[in-house]
Amino acid sequence: MRGRLAANLNFLFTEGQKTISEKIRMAQNAGFKAVEIPFPNSEIDDVIKTKQDTGINIALVNIDLGDSKFGSASVPNAQENFKAQLNETVRFAKAVNCRKIHIMAGLIEADTTQHLLCYKENLKYASKVLEKEGIMGVIEPINKYALPSYFMNSYEIACNLIREINSKYIRLQVDLFHLQHIQGNITNGFKDFKDIIGHIQIAQVPHRHEPDVVGELDFAYIFDVIKSSGYDNWIGCEYKPKTTTLEGLKWIEKYDGKL
Repeated sequence: MRGRLAANLNFLFTEGQKTISEKIRMAQNAGFKAVEIPFPNSEIDDVIKTKQDTGINIALVNIDLGDSKFGSASVPNAQENFKAQLNETVRFAKAVNCRKIHIMAGLIEADTTQHLLCYKENLKYASKVLEKEGIMGVIEPINKYALPSYFMNSYEIACNLIREINSKYIRLQVDLFHLQHIQGNITNGFKDFKDIIGHIQIAQVPHRHEPDVVGELDFAYIFDVIKSSGYDNWIGCEYKPKTTTLEGLKWIEKYDGKL
């Protein structure tokens, strides 16, 4: 099972002041074949070299945020910033053979109608850029409890936009932590959007710990739902270790064979 799991380095292997490159090596030593990373900014050259040295897969990279904290894809009057951030991320993704970019929507700064129009146009632009490079862009609804002012907080809106744009290079990122908070109904949700899923992430609800921690979600069942959906790509471990990263990894043994 660990062969399909990607360690999210915003959440795992964060003990101590470690660079992204150091975290990549720690993840590999722990048995991971892939990682999810933030855009590395000043660490680009080091991350590229570490990728070459280790051979680890970069399953997903968050878009370059520039001066924004949570992206700019939906922010009115920031279209040129978004294009620059996307193009910079594409250059990095190509250098490390990463085939997925998380396109972050940004925080609400104006009327939501303006945000939606801007978001749609930017995603259309992104779809054409990404198609040329063979890279997938994924958009992720984030729940209001985790990030109250984040624009993209609806699975219904996200799915409608993806289907309207109608490009296999703009897909849905399903984080089970956010899905449960936003709408629940995970079984039927996967039936509704299984055709547009581009990436999946996991964490227990409500405290975002390991999947085997007591909480709202039954991951023994959920892993069967994921399998039934036909999704066969990387699954990101985007959870906060309840104790330490290495101690928490024991959960993987409990679900061995489920995926």
